[in-house]
Amino acid sequence: MLRRCLLLTLLLTGGPVALAQTAPPAPASAVGAPALLPPISDAPIFVAYPPDRHTVPFDHVLLEGSVQPGASLTLGGQPVDVGADGLFIEWVPLNPGENVLVLESARGGTVARQELRVTSAPPQVLTGAAQIVAASLLPAADRVAYVQPQSLEGRAVPVAFTGTAGGRASFRVGDLGPFPMTESAPGRYEGTFLLPERLAAAPVAFTLTAADGTTATASSPGQLSVTATGPRVAEVTATIPGRGVQAGTFVWRNGPGRNYVVYPRPGALSVVVGEEGTTYTVQVSGTLTLSAPKTALTLRPEGTPLPRAVFTRIDVKAGETHSEVRLNLPTRVPFTVEQAAAPGASSLDLRLFHTVSDVDYIVSDFPAGPVRDVRWTQESDGVARVRVDLRGAPWGYDATYEGTTLVLRVRNAPTLDARAPLTGRTIVLDPGHGGDEFGGAGPLRVPEKNLMLPLSLRVAELLRARGAAVVLTREADVTVPIYNRPLLAEEKNADLLVSIHANALPDGVDPATKRGSGVYYYHPQARALADALQASLVERLPDVGNDGVHYQNLALVRPTTQLSVLIETAFLTDKGNLRLLMSAAGRERFAQAIALGIERYYREAALGRPGS
Repeated sequence: MLRRCLLLTLLLTGGPVALAQTAPPAPASAVGAPALLPPISDAPIFVAYPPDRHTVPFDHVLLEGSVQPGASLTLGGQPVDVGADGLFIEWVPLNPGENVLVLESARGGTVARQELRVTSAPPQVLTGAAQIVAASLLPAADRVAYVQPQSLEGRAVPVAFTGTAGGRASFRVGDLGPFPMTESAPGRYEGTFLLPERLAAAPVAFTLTAADGTTATASSPGQLSVTATGPRVAEVTATIPGRGVQAGTFVWRNGPGRNYVVYPRPGALSVVVGEEGTTYTVQVSGTLTLSAPKTALTLRPEGTPLPRAVFTRIDVKAGETHSEVRLNLPTRVPFTVEQAAAPGASSLDLRLFHTVSDVDYIVSDFPAGPVRDVRWTQESDGVARVRVDLRGAPWGYDATYEGTTLVLRVRNAPTLDARAPLTGRTIVLDPGHGGDEFGGAGPLRVPEKNLMLPLSLRVAELLRARGAAVVLTREADVTVPIYNRPLLAEEKNADLLVSIHANALPDGVDPATKRGSGVYYYHPQARALADALQASLVERLPDVGNDGVHYQNLALVRPTTQLSVLIETAFLTDKGNLRLLMSAAGRERFAQAIALGIERYYREAALGRPGS
């Protein structure tokens, strides 16, 4: 690929850093028959990425799009490698500041011209006199502790700023300090403040002394305080649909912006010990403090007794489609469910917070079901654990409240015939994006949403021909909210949820370095399915490349009511991958590989469950 170009540097401008590629809005004519691949533009030069006036924190930018077939293209007067279909994908070097990318196409004496402005704004290391960057100051939001946190980790507040490199930094909070800070990277200073028993509201006051002896000071926008007013009881009042769909909006995290820990259910009570910005600080155990969105919780009146649940009995009951483990509690409390998997063994750990287990009675009325054994232990003060040992990897599970009874449902193993392994299976296929959500931009003027729909429809045909019942989350170019997709799978009591997408690259990654099919899963129960699909894709499409099997916490692989996976068929930012997806023959190969992978998974399960 030729990457010769002339870039004109005008001036350095500020602006937001965009890390994700987005497609341009579709004209009204793009909404139509779902099985077609309508182009979203007939312009002489179509730039799928980057958008005009884009800013990147890198010294290169991905430039992708197409000209009319047979046309030539230059960038800054230098020729660009253009395919017979008009496709171009370039990794363009940038000068610091604003760059003007001048594109000119020519065909049959007709010349078209287009300009793009792209700003390169890599992080700058400050030198010379002492400076502190105001936008870098942490804490950025007020943090209020109603009581001094019990654990050292809970008391620790990270403080930080960016400033002149090579200096000495310290901070004070009210009358406390100064405390030294460490330069963790050139110009980045970090420290930790331990919350005392009481603290009047005060910002963090920073001081930086540069190597030349100059000094700069600044105060954080967020203030710290410990009111010592005592903990408050809060109730989950958000509407959270579904039994196993875990909407990311209402999760409780390890900290603001961190990973998910607890998926609360409506009516659950917990203990709030502080707040930070738009989140409450929830103390679920003596050692575990989480961040919960204020929009999901309502504080009970002061003086409300702290939640405490005691259960004395566990019932295990059979059902037509699921087996149930039932815990009768006096009130709803937060809980987690975690699957543990090992060769030849699988279990579900149910942890209940603000709970005491005093079990002396466990009743099971179906020894042949998926539940092999149930045990309990008081893991720590206020944390009870119920371990449900299974006969094999689960086919799906969920947990929710019926009144104040916590019900863990485990899907019964299906009856499978290796000669017709898909007979009786219900599979929900999810064509990625749709409607207002374009997904990957599509350099050949067909966005991801319009590629994935016909591909998914063909996979559905192949699976139905093999005996499966197939439901699609969309069969036209319509917008489907992301959490409605797994809700449909739950409503249909689906065995599988398979979301079908195409991949693309974020800013800062050379398109020549990444290609291939990949499959994503989150819960161990879906790993064998992900492996089977990836093996089929690699076997049937060796020319696409192997991007591997990925464990990742994604909205469409997080639901547990069925096995949930997401397929990234290929990279739209790789010429060969894209052209294969654009061709009917290529999409047929992808469809055959996906259908075969699903069929193979169930056939292997019929002969001896994979991963069990």
